Parts: sequence; C-alpha cells; structure tokens
Amino acid sequence: MVMIVAISAGTSACTDDDGGDGSSRLASEGPGAGDVVPGLSQDEIQRILDDARFSGEGLDLMVKESYERESGLRATTLAYCDGEPDSTDQLRLARSQRWWHNEAWPHPDDGGYLVGVEVVLYEHGGAGAAMASFADVPHTCPSAEYSSGATATFDEADVDRASLPWGAVALRDEWTYPDGMTTSGLIVAVPVKDLVGFLYIRGHEQTVRGRFAELAATLERNLDQAARELEAASTDGG
Repeated sequence: MVMIVAISAGTSACTDDDGGDGSSRLASEGPGAGDVVPGLSQDEIQRILDDARFSGEGLDLMVKESYERESGLRATTLAYCDGEPDSTDQLRLARSQRWWHNEAWPHPDDGGYLVGVEVVLYEHGGAGAAMASFADVPHTCPSAEYSSGATATFDEADVDRASLPWGAVALRDEWTYPDGMTTSGLIVAVPVKDLVGFLYIRGHEQTVRGRFAELAATLERNLDQAARELEAASTDGG
C-alpha cells in the first residue's frame, strides 16, 4: 500500500494512525481470489503472496510487528491523492505487505531507514492499469495532505533506469510529519504478469540509494516465482 511513514511506523500512501498488532490477514474483504485462480484457495493464494515478500534474513533488518496493514484488501494500495484510493484498487484480488527497519530508525540522520514490500494480485489487466496510475502520480497528485496531519510530495525518481527491473517505475517521495520530522525515499513498482510488487525504502539517503536496485531485483525474482506458482495452479485446476 502506499502509506505514510509516521515516526514510529512504516510507509506507503495511506496513513498508519490505527496501529495494530502486525498480524497477517487474508484478503477476504474484496473479490474472492480463489474464484479466479482455479485450484487455489484464498489461503493458498495468500501464502504465495506472503512468500513473495522479503525474508528478514536477507534484509538484515527487524520486522515492524506493530504495523497493522500487513495484508488484506481493506487497506488501500494506490492512495496518493490525499488518501483517496485510485480506481485500480477495485481490481485487486489479494495483497500482502510487511515492513522492516534498522535499529537507528526513525532517525535518518543517524543512518535510520525502513523497507516495506507490498505484493498485489490483480484481475487480468489490472496490473497494467495500476502501473499506469502509479507512473502518473507526479502529474495527478504531486502533493498531498493526509488525515494524520502528514504531508507528502511525489516526483519522478532520478535513478538510472537500467538499474530497475524491466517495466518498473520509480518515484521519489518526501514526507513531513506533524512533529516536524522529515524523511524521503523511493517507491519502486515492479510488474510481473498479474502481480505488482511495491518496494518502499525510506530514510538515510545513502542507504536508500545504495540498496534500492538490489532490493528491486530481489522483488522481481520473488514475483516471477509467485507468478509461476499461480499459473501452475491455474493450469492444474482449470
């Protein structure tokens, strides 16, 4: 999800005011993913999406257990325009999300940073529509104000496109919070078949620049594996 990184929380374009215990929820609040992936239950689809997220071992970061919006369709994905969800959110079938941070977070000047990964399964054609909406954010919603009191700006990221996975789009986001804290980072959207993976990395600038390409490549590999599992199940169950 595109959510705001509040001082004690993770990021994407929705606010994280509601707190929570970080437990994973099935995507049962919207269309039944199991109905459109023959041979797979919602539990199995959710496992595939969960597996596409990063593992803590590879990140060398701590899981942000207090963040509520881990999985499920009640939380938005594309909500950059003052928290209002994009129409493509109606095309989602399932989603999984998790956040990690290092010990120095939330102090970017001291090397603090956090990483979030959101994996979304869309109806056929929905992934392309979501990517188009995401790429257009700097034009449709260059700045936003959220109910939490945070404000944000979004722009095209100044990164080498060759460093990104095929078809990926990167945005730079900058946040200001009610207490005066500011932070910035990158959001990279990676499409693979009917899946889109969103990488959120924010905080210490040098770390953000040094890790985004590596993490985006890992996310693409994970999405490739997830897409193969979904296709195999659909073929077997169809």
